[in-house]
Amino acid sequence: MKMFLDVGAHFGETLAVVSRPEWGFDSIVCFEPAPACWPRLAAMADDRVQICEFGLWDRDGQVDLHNPGAIGASMWADKDVVRGSTTCEVRDAAAWFRDNVGSDDTVYMKVNVEGAEVEIIRRLAEAGQLSKVTHLLVHFDVRKVPSKRHQEAEARALLDAAGVRYLSAEEIQFGGVRRGTRNWLRWCTAGRGRDVRFKVLPRLGLVVRRRLYPLKVRLLGRGSAVRPAAHRG
Repeated sequence: MKMFLDVGAHFGETLAVVSRPEWGFDSIVCFEPAPACWPRLAAMADDRVQICEFGLWDRDGQVDLHNPGAIGASMWADKDVVRGSTTCEVRDAAAWFRDNVGSDDTVYMKVNVEGAEVEIIRRLAEAGQLSKVTHLLVHFDVRKVPSKRHQEAEARALLDAAGVRYLSAEEIQFGGVRRGTRNWLRWCTAGRGRDVRFKVLPRLGLVVRRRLYPLKVRLLGRGSAVRPAAHRG
């Protein structure tokens, strides 16, 4: 089975891409602990999509999610100014993998969880489940959390040891979530020259678009120009 695991699904920005028939996913699982996000995900779901109204973590339980529903919603209070919080459910990532992911499955996984990525990766590694991931797109949001910045090196070492083919978001996801997700999926299946085609050239294209944006606003009006979307979902 070809599976896509959308860990940190937000409002379905990634789901909108991976649910298209061209990618051929048999099963799509969206993990999202913030209740504010669930209606939008449900509205986008087809019969291949399972919406898990909880987050993955290193154990079962409940956690405080700060700024729930926002682009940068996080479990870590030192990431951003906290304007509100809600209690959300989290589940043991390793237990979920044991019960739902087979050794013969082809697993694409995106992890964008605003600082909780290290706990998920560590737990999967400890339980011998991390190697089930075929392709991984990971946002190392621990960089945004002062108390956790040192953990990125640990996560990368665990991924390397498990032999997971992974890319960090800044390497491949240019110009917003939807454009960047398509770029990553194409990179995963491309042959020779893929780094130039899907890393170098899109990065240069994004730089050019950003530099031309002020001119576009002046010529077309602000309502006709849209800034590149933030990385979330």
